[in-house]
Amino acid sequence: MSGPIFGGRQAQPLDDMVSRAGGDGWEGLEELFKPHLATAPLQPSDLVAKNLAMLAQHSGSREVIEWLMDITLRQPFRPTGKTLEETALRAATRQGINGVGEAVLAAIEHGQKLLEK
Repeated sequence: MSGPIFGGRQAQPLDDMVSRAGGDGWEGLEELFKPHLATAPLQPSDLVAKNLAMLAQHSGSREVIEWLMDITLRQPFRPTGKTLEETALRAATRQGINGVGEAVLAAIEHGQKLLEK
């Protein structure tokens, strides 16, 4: 059977999360909600960073990255809601969306440095 092969992740492994939720009781669940502090937050592997940097150099694939920036960082920021809570929720949602764009740009920059070596 051929299909996608999933590699390691910086976040908590799924098996570990499932075992805590199923058998460690309340302490296990509390452990799941603790933030995971990675050594390089939001950074992909060097291979992924190099691939993104190479994509950014070619006009056809660069359009994909430009589109990602269009739907993340280039979108107008309109956080105003009817209540303070709604405004805060909209701002937090936008911060999450922008995080994707920022992570892609950081990975491209890292990949460019790797390719220059």
